[in-house]
Formats: sequence, structure tokens, C-alpha cells
Amino acid sequence: MNKSYIIGASGLIGGSLYELLKSKSLDVYGTYSKNNEDNLIFFDMNKSDFSCFNKVEENDIFYILSAYSNPSWIAQNKSLAEELNYTKTIELIDFLIEKRVKIIFMSSVEIFDGQKGEYSEEDTPNPLNFYGELKYRVEKYIINNYDNYTIVRTGWNVGLSEKSRCVVQLTYETLLSNNAKMATDNFFSLSSVEDTSEGLYRASLEKKLKKIHICSDEIINRKEMAELIISVSKNKKQMSFSDCLFNEIPYSEPRGRVNDLNNSLSQKLFGMKYSDAHKLIINKVRYLDNY
Repeated sequence: MNKSYIIGASGLIGGSLYELLKSKSLDVYGTYSKNNEDNLIFFDMNKSDFSCFNKVEENDIFYILSAYSNPSWIAQNKSLAEELNYTKTIELIDFLIEKRVKIIFMSSVEIFDGQKGEYSEEDTPNPLNFYGELKYRVEKYIINNYDNYTIVRTGWNVGLSEKSRCVVQLTYETLLSNNAKMATDNFFSLSSVEDTSEGLYRASLEKKLKKIHICSDEIINRKEMAELIISVSKNKKQMSFSDCLFNEIPYSEPRGRVNDLNNSLSQKLFGMKYSDAHKLIINKVRYLDNY
């Protein structure tokens, strides 16, 4: 039986994927660099020491999930972000190419420019920010240098965990602050972390699948999400906002205004039935109310 390795198994998505593969009685190994959980393997990508993978064999599966993921932090720390998210990631990929394993690379909706929305797997990337640029550069490297890979793209992932600092939590916290503003023309995709894990696993079973999008069916509007959060939160009396347009929000780096993905290919190939995005929001709010 092929072995599965999860790079970044102590993170939100990696931890969920690790539990999923364990539940299927698969031979799975997860790595951590800071917080050890469930007998994970220590692996620091920045040191490029691959000795912990000395038992890797051809056609084993590697899920590459480890990366800096906060676009604002990345914009302010470009050299550190580039070192891990691109340079060290490429060194790992080169090592894996020599081993002839299957590579599942976790990419992002941020490789698109957020102009039209409902991006399919074959739409042309045009990243606006450095986070998206680094993801796209890794995508291109894999495509140009290897054949046994799948690129998985997703939007905001939501989990009921302290690891999940998602768009719901960020909006929730903003609503509790003074002078909160919510863009009426901002749209995006959500995904439950369990759905993303299932999509990653199913992608690993496909022989020729090169790119796949994993996200919920609904397109979420920022203002409508804020209204839903207020309507169900125990803290609704402390929450308020005013309307604005997306271009009026002073982000520290460019962001896509219409950042949603088309999930029809994953539904067709995998038979995926995604969690309802509005229920995801409600469940996350209830978690935050009690956290």
C-alpha cells in the first residue's frame, strides 16, 4: 500500500486531512515544524533536510500544505515569505520529483485577479498580491517540470478550531470594533475544512487530474455575511457596520473583489456534495460566541 505524507499536518487543513486518512486506515505520516500533535514527524522546510523521508518510495503521495498564508503579513515580509513559499517549496518538490511520488499541491483562489469571479480550473491566473504570485510560481514550476501531480485550489476554509482564523472570524471581530465597514460588492467562496480534506484525498486517487477547485456551492457576499453573523450572534448588540464599496477598504496589499471558484468539475469527478456555506457561517459564529 502506498504511503501518504502530509507536509503541514499540524495546521487546520493538514490536521483534518490527517484524521481523514487515519479513519480510512491508510498508511499516513504527517509533519510539523512548531506544534507537535498525534506523533507527527518534525520537518522544518526552511532547513531542507529530507532525511525524515528516507523511506519514501515511488508513487507514495505527498500533500504539500505548509506555507505562510496571511497575505497582509506576506506583503510586509516578502523575503521570508518567498524563502518558504517558493524557494524551499521548490527544493522539496525537486526532491520529490527524484523519488517519483505523486504531488498534491495546495494552491489558492488568490492566483486570480478577482475581476470576474466563478473561476474555473482553466481560467488564466493573474495574481494581484505576493501571496498569490508565489502560489502561481510554484504551480508553473510543477506543471513545467513534472507529470504526476494535482494542483488543488480553494478559497477561505472554515473550521471549528482555534487554528481556523477564517473570513468569518475576521468579520466577526471587525463587527465588534468601532466604525466597521462591509463591502457590498465583495464576493468569495467558503469551504468547510472537512470538504477540503475530502477533495484532497479524492484528488490523490485520480491518475490524470492536473487541477481541481474545492469550495462550497454558494457565492458569499461580504455585507450579507455580516448581516447573518449579527443575526445569530449572542453579541449582536455590540455589533454594527456601515456599507462601503470594496475599493474604499484600505488593504495593505491588493485583493480580489470577486474571488469565488467554480466547483463543478469536483462535483462531476468526485461526486462532491459540499457543506452549506450559510450553515458554516452560523456554526462558526456559535463557536466564536463561546470561544
